[in-house]
Amino acid sequence: MQSHTEDTERENGRVRITVMVQSHSSFDTRLVTGREIKESATVPAGYALYRKAGGGNEPVPDDALVELRNGDHFFARLRSNAP
Repeated sequence: MQSHTEDTERENGRVRITVMVQSHSSFDTRLVTGREIKESATVPAGYALYRKAGGGNEPVPDDALVELRNGDHFFARLRSNAP
């Protein structure tokens, strides 16, 4: 059964999607700030940074010092859409 929202979106001809943009960054040091990570990936102002972790997602504040590990994955979301 479809939800009311799905029916309304179809009636309006609108489809809601999510677009993920991948960016690869390299650092010469293992300690960087959240802000430096965001700048290297050109994350726009107003977005919060998160590190993907085994048990969930860890928020990474701009001024936090982060110890990088090879293969780390980060993502950004608008602050109002933060998990």
